[in-house]
Amino acid sequence: MSRFAALAAQPTYPCLPSGMTFGHLVELIERHARRAFGIGLARRDALLRMMRSTSVSDWTDPHRDPVCYRAQQDMAAEIGITDRALRAHERHLEALGLVLIDTAADGHRSGAELSGGRRLGINFRPLIQRVGELIACDRDRQAEGRRIQTLRLECSALKRDVRRAIERLVELEPRHPALGSLLHAFAAWPRRYAGFRTVAQLEGHLADIRSVYDQLAEILSCRADSSGVSESRIPAILNTNLKNPVSCSGSSANNRTARKRADTNPYTAGPKGPPGCSEKNDLRPGQGRKPELTETFTPDQLYAMASDDMRLYLDSSGHSPDQLTDRDFISAAIASLVDLGIRPSAWEDAAEVMGNLGAALTVLVIDANRFRSVEPVRKPGAMLCAMTRIAARSGLNLHGSLIRLKQWKIFGKS
Repeated sequence: MSRFAALAAQPTYPCLPSGMTFGHLVELIERHARRAFGIGLARRDALLRMMRSTSVSDWTDPHRDPVCYRAQQDMAAEIGITDRALRAHERHLEALGLVLIDTAADGHRSGAELSGGRRLGINFRPLIQRVGELIACDRDRQAEGRRIQTLRLECSALKRDVRRAIERLVELEPRHPALGSLLHAFAAWPRRYAGFRTVAQLEGHLADIRSVYDQLAEILSCRADSSGVSESRIPAILNTNLKNPVSCSGSSANNRTARKRADTNPYTAGPKGPPGCSEKNDLRPGQGRKPELTETFTPDQLYAMASDDMRLYLDSSGHSPDQLTDRDFISAAIASLVDLGIRPSAWEDAAEVMGNLGAALTVLVIDANRFRSVEPVRKPGAMLCAMTRIAARSGLNLHGSLIRLKQWKIFGKS
């Protein structure tokens, strides 16, 4: 039996997957024809012109194949190429397994149905059978785009830490022998990422930034003092509601119980730890410093406070909950931004105001509070912007937010 006889004898015909429209298929071909099938722009445009000459309903009809039966000379004139060039496109598309050229012996094409529903022309059944390749290609491309966005934000976050560490080193030891090379490396990094078009290029750039950051962290680890972003105070996020901006204004924060407890906290003095240092400082009572977030909360406590979604990103670090680092929480927060609908610009603003770790833990709190039974956070992006504005005027009590979240998540108290 010939291939055309087999085509006609088949009782049902393949059609587009449920939920996919002809327009969606055209979009996929416009985006991924080269990547999925290896065809250039001219051949892709010829394919799309032939597809648009079919009946749209035939692509989802299990009883008909979509067929382009227009005369070659008419089609070639519309595209602006010769008949010979169009025939070359058709033969190449058939060789790639995207169409089936089913014409009469003299090349005649017709929309009239023959036995078994067969129509003469360019049959697109093979393309329908390969739609899965386009879908997989689109999924891979989206994942790649998301990875590129995440890497860009991670590069920016680490550059921010490098900048602050350099500023601190200049303040502490402006004549340090390594300062010149570190400043040169920092100045050489491009401000924009247009030149980094692949995941591999961005990963290499991130590795370069991390190398400089590690050098700075090692240098500053011998110093008792380093830069940092202080945490200011407003009511915890569990008392924050976008519908009532007054409740997160931070007014009268100094009179709150949490503030009074902080004034009597034995961990109220001593210098801040160096960037990247996981060890706690030798804190002494009575010297007027609020403990850092990572001094108040252990990594496994923060992990337990996170949502299940955030824990998946934290797990991808490969570290156990009690071994998670600041960088792990920052990377997890950045990776979750797309899921939460938070714009990269909103994250950048938050990180500039709060510092990378402060912004990451703010995202962790916002994300976890999406699952509260009472007044859950429904717009994470708007909430992050609101909290950034509050932090900019020194009103954000991230410690209090995390304490309340810990009470709710671990102890079942709201």
